[in-house]
Amino acid sequence: MEIRKQSARGRVGAIKPAGFTLVKALSNLREQSRRASEDRGKFLLGAREMMVLGKLVNAWKDVVGLQLAHKTCPTRLIRGCLYLAVADSQWMQTLVFLKTRIIEKLNQLFPDVKISDVIGRPGKIPEAVEDLLADADWPDWQKETAHTFPVDDAELGELLERCQRKLDARLRGLRQKGFDLCRSCEAAVTDSPDRICAVCIFAGREKNRAQVRSLIQEMPWLTIEELHEFDPLLDSVELSAIRLETLEDTLAFVRELAMEQTGEFNEESFRQMKKEMVRAVMLYTGCMPDEVDLDQLHPEQIPDPDWISYLTLETGEAQC
Repeated sequence: MEIRKQSARGRVGAIKPAGFTLVKALSNLREQSRRASEDRGKFLLGAREMMVLGKLVNAWKDVVGLQLAHKTCPTRLIRGCLYLAVADSQWMQTLVFLKTRIIEKLNQLFPDVKISDVIGRPGKIPEAVEDLLADADWPDWQKETAHTFPVDDAELGELLERCQRKLDARLRGLRQKGFDLCRSCEAAVTDSPDRICAVCIFAGREKNRAQVRSLIQEMPWLTIEELHEFDPLLDSVELSAIRLETLEDTLAFVRELAMEQTGEFNEESFRQMKKEMVRAVMLYTGCMPDEVDLDQLHPEQIPDPDWISYLTLETGEAQC
């Protein structure tokens, strides 16, 4: 089995942040060490040992490759001897053939650790370590098809080409894990069956709701069944909220028009006020336009008690 060559950018000597999956993996290994020390009198891994072991676990896939990393895992380091948990006997045999090359690679990457031997023991690979490997199991961007960008600056063209290949590799990796770009915006990533991301779903719902608000504003008598033609997902709670919001806006407009009449009566504004009153009654009661008569309104049909004074503004009976 061929040991993967570590790139200069990803070499272990560089400082990398400890991801959550690595922290979880180390926590599991420390818990295993604690149980072993209680059961068989073995020593508990200290802080320094955990730090070194964490570096080894994080770099293990770069040392032996992803295939072997899924079957082996560093568990402790004692006086230059690195102990591994090995999934089965077949991989124990593979480890024997690769031991020398693994030790050379480890000492190249970790000269301060000075590893002299690698010993495999049958054991289960922690689930957190598998998660750590899954996070790293992405396509190699350097194997992606190169693109040509028509730019005069060669350095810029090379940078764009490299970025595009990395994006292609990331997208291919996401697709392997069940994700894909939203077919609507082609920007956000989604795993929904219809390939529509949450952002586009929300935007679509807002567009439909805006259309429903406009229809309710013009035709307050529309039923939810009739509105489903424009927004199939509209439910009764949403419709009630839209009607209430429209009613509040209409009542505020009626009040504003009435206040204008108290200073100087305007026939056009007064007609507009009565028109808005009809709209408000329909929103408030759910009745049809031909059922609204502002001259014979029942008290239960009046959403604002101040309307009684508003309607007398034309005759001058209302007090300013």
